[in-house]
Amino acid sequence: MVSESRDSALCRSLSRAALTCILLALALYGYAVLGRHDTYAGTRVAQIAAPPLALQSVQGGAFSWNAMRGKAVLVYFGYTRCPDVCPSTLAALLHVMDRLGAAASHVAIVFVTLDPQHDSPARLRDYLAQFSPAIVGLSGPPAEVAQAAADWGITWRRAEDGRYIDHTSVVTLVDPQGRLRLRYGYGQLGDPAAMAGDIRHVVRQQSGWTE
Repeated sequence: MVSESRDSALCRSLSRAALTCILLALALYGYAVLGRHDTYAGTRVAQIAAPPLALQSVQGGAFSWNAMRGKAVLVYFGYTRCPDVCPSTLAALLHVMDRLGAAASHVAIVFVTLDPQHDSPARLRDYLAQFSPAIVGLSGPPAEVAQAAADWGITWRRAEDGRYIDHTSVVTLVDPQGRLRLRYGYGQLGDPAAMAGDIRHVVRQQSGWTE
């Protein structure tokens, strides 16, 4: 009886060990296939549906999130007369796109003007074309632009001379399912490789894309 009890205990121990090995193997497989990504270069935000952008695209037609489904979208609010932060941000995003490789075809950049009185559709389109003709430019009546900025947590005010605008400078990453995921402040744009890693992970996770 003692021998049988020992044999039974040994069998249970071996079974537990085998189960542990199987679970470990599955975890390692998941790591290899999906990639572990517990940390991000960007700041996490609540994964809620992206606020509406009920504005007009300077490329023609009304903007719709439905048209963006399946793509990760980088959203930025700025204006064409911005002397430094806005052009630097757009340049940084192009560096990120360069590092995305094949994943870049699953990513879009949207630039919303905060100065629709000055940034006519033609001016905004020409301005963005200096960086990339693929950047989607959005504008609309001042009240609608102000509402969009408020919905996205962007604060802004005109400087005393009226020419320049002090505004929140953040890039927001929307995932392929149309949900907010990450935000990047101006200081977080200095590592395009890390940002590209974030975006590649989100695209892979949400759209099933593989390199």
